[in-house]
Amino acid sequence: MNIHFEQKKQQLGIREIWGSKQQTISSVCFDSRNVTNNSSFVCITGEQFDGHTFIESAIKNGAIVVAGENKTILKEASEIYRDRTFLLVEDARVFMAQLSILFNKRIHEKLITVGITGTNGKTTVAAYVRSLMNLCGVKAGSIGTTGMISSTGNLNMKQSTPTTPEAPDLHHIFKQFVENGDQLAAMEVTSVGIEQKRTAGICFDVAIHTNLSPEHLEFHHTFENYKQAKLKLFKQAKKAVVNIDDEGMGKEIVELFEGPLLTYSMNEESGADVIATDVKQVANGTSFTLSVYGKHYSVITPFYGTYNIANLLSAICTGLHIGISLEKMLHVLPEMTGPEGRFEIIHKQKRKIILDYAHTPVALQNLVTEVKKLPYSRLIVLVMGIGIRDKEKMPKMAETIENQADEIVVSVDHPGYNDPSEIVGHVMKGFKNPGAPNIHSELTRHDAVIKALSLSEENDIVLLTSGCINGAQIVKGEKIPHSDKDIIADFFRSKKVAKSGRMFASSKIRWAPSKKRNIL
Repeated sequence: MNIHFEQKKQQLGIREIWGSKQQTISSVCFDSRNVTNNSSFVCITGEQFDGHTFIESAIKNGAIVVAGENKTILKEASEIYRDRTFLLVEDARVFMAQLSILFNKRIHEKLITVGITGTNGKTTVAAYVRSLMNLCGVKAGSIGTTGMISSTGNLNMKQSTPTTPEAPDLHHIFKQFVENGDQLAAMEVTSVGIEQKRTAGICFDVAIHTNLSPEHLEFHHTFENYKQAKLKLFKQAKKAVVNIDDEGMGKEIVELFEGPLLTYSMNEESGADVIATDVKQVANGTSFTLSVYGKHYSVITPFYGTYNIANLLSAICTGLHIGISLEKMLHVLPEMTGPEGRFEIIHKQKRKIILDYAHTPVALQNLVTEVKKLPYSRLIVLVMGIGIRDKEKMPKMAETIENQADEIVVSVDHPGYNDPSEIVGHVMKGFKNPGAPNIHSELTRHDAVIKALSLSEENDIVLLTSGCINGAQIVKGEKIPHSDKDIIADFFRSKKVAKSGRMFASSKIRWAPSKKRNIL
């Protein structure tokens, strides 16, 4: 695409230009390894890496345009590579987002965009919105933790981040959605993604708020910063859907948002627009009474958990916002599907094994409360410390689960550059009695899953919480393939599980301290 940078100076936030003011670029890149002939390369400065140090590598790979915030480095490079264009920009991330929008010809505006934020439930809501819209005849895709899913199936694309894609990838996904015939994109918008301007320049048709509790404090440092980051989504949205039951910031959004807004609640006294009451677990899901603008309807859905009914209400509100009739939605609710690994039940040798991404104290408590409504003899729970998240919540996971399960296994998800034994230690600090015989620990998720399964007997529930990001464990900058489902299948295929059970061989992933290394 040909771009005249002098003419787009204001839109892109360009302060100075060295070299040609007009170039035809083939792609927008922030990773020098992905640069090809005639790419534009944006120097992003992060906590571990400075993109300016990869300018020479990007140019050797074919970058024709280089943009960044370091005037000295850019000017020096422009004197060496006079046939390239160098841009000094006010904010490299905003520039990258706006350039991605230009490069993809504002493709996102051809879609109904639904942005979902909240501490818990984003992935589930994205899946519910996608499922409900497709069943109602609006072709929809979703973007988030479980990948990029079009109305026609999974997109074959490597994710640049665990949840909210970087801007160049995000707008490329939008383009693929449109090419596949999709009309709507539901995407998880994380607080980190918002602060890193990955969605800059997008005016969402609908923004959804699920709930708020402490999370990502390793990035935001304070809970107030975390909340303010999430509130920013509603400053770039036309319509809003708000969980009025949430004490974290539900009422604050209602007070601040100036556009059309729908509220949802699990409390009939709340005065919300959409309410669920009389929630009961049935054979294959949940029944409840749905109230919309004061009218009542009996509903049965294939989902478990009161919190998932709340998530479903947000999807119904979204449908109402974009003009889908309630009657059409009521007709298809029993046919809806949810995301993989969210209260997903696997039956093996008279055991229930439940996979759920719960990775915060609030989510864990909500999950255990709902799991206990199922019939079982004993409850075995796997809880995790997540190495790439803040350490403050690790002991709180232990506090939450202590005395709520017959057996507890503690382990590590995504150790990153941290020593797994230290992460396990942080979790164990939360137990009042860490030496109790029913509290176990393993240094890898692989071994911990095996341990939990080996502790189980017939009629038990094994609850595997937290989980992998995109089918991998992040270890020292590398993504190591991992699948709980594969481990479960291998365990029951290879072992004759006696009542006492036995453990598998040790994990394939072993910790060995090493120096950090650049991965850009």
